[in-house]
Amino acid sequence: MKFDEAPTNPTDLTSMRARWMSEIAHAMFSDLADVAAGVECWPEFTPVNSPETGLIMVHGRMGGLGDPFPLGECTVTRCIVQDNQGYMGLAYVLGDNLAHAEIAAKLDALLQHPERQSSLWDRIIVPLMILRTTRETQIKQENQHSRVQFFTMETMRS
Repeated sequence: MKFDEAPTNPTDLTSMRARWMSEIAHAMFSDLADVAAGVECWPEFTPVNSPETGLIMVHGRMGGLGDPFPLGECTVTRCIVQDNQGYMGLAYVLGDNLAHAEIAAKLDALLQHPERQSSLWDRIIVPLMILRTTRETQIKQENQHSRVQFFTMETMRS
């Protein structure tokens, strides 16, 4: 998806921000560091909340429909930064990688700059989307080899 395809009303921009934050948070750190290295002009950032690691409770539902129940705890790292133009960047990433959370928060702040959104979307978010979908497709293909066809086994007994 090209950035220019998104309309400019605030609710659509909010959904675009949710999309880029999701892509940045789900990216592998090595991929994120590679694409972030392509940003030529980083502004000065002030940490509002330096990267810190904590735990969150993860809830599940039986069959996706039942009552929620506590499934367990998960390690999460968060970071909040503000750039010299006042844009606040926020990031929550799974795991305890402080650098991942910091880069993600800085990229979130940069992507809020109206004059930089389109170019950063094309140079950072689109490659991360491609890498993620390629990796997911590869994992699905690898898992296909171990898939059990129960109905096929049933017909083999007859």
